[in-house]
Amino acid sequence: MVFLAAAWLAWHFAGEVDRLQARARTLNTMLAGCNGRVADLHQDKERDHALDSIPGSDLGPFAPDRWLLPAE
Repeated sequence: MVFLAAAWLAWHFAGEVDRLQARARTLNTMLAGCNGRVADLHQDKERDHALDSIPGSDLGPFAPDRWLLPAE
C-alpha cells in the first residue's frame, strides 16, 4: 500500500513539474516579447531625438511646411 501511495505521489509531482515547466516557457516567451517591445521603444525614442535635434532650416524637402509651424 505504501508503494502505491509513493508511486501516485511521484506521478502527481511529475505532472506538476511538467505543468510548471510549460508555464515557465510561456512566461519566458512573454518576457522576450516585452523586452523586444522595450527595445523598439528605445530605438523610436532615439530616432525621434535625432530628428528633433535637426534645426528647422536643415529639414528642407524632408518635412512639410505644416510640420514646421508652431503648435496652436
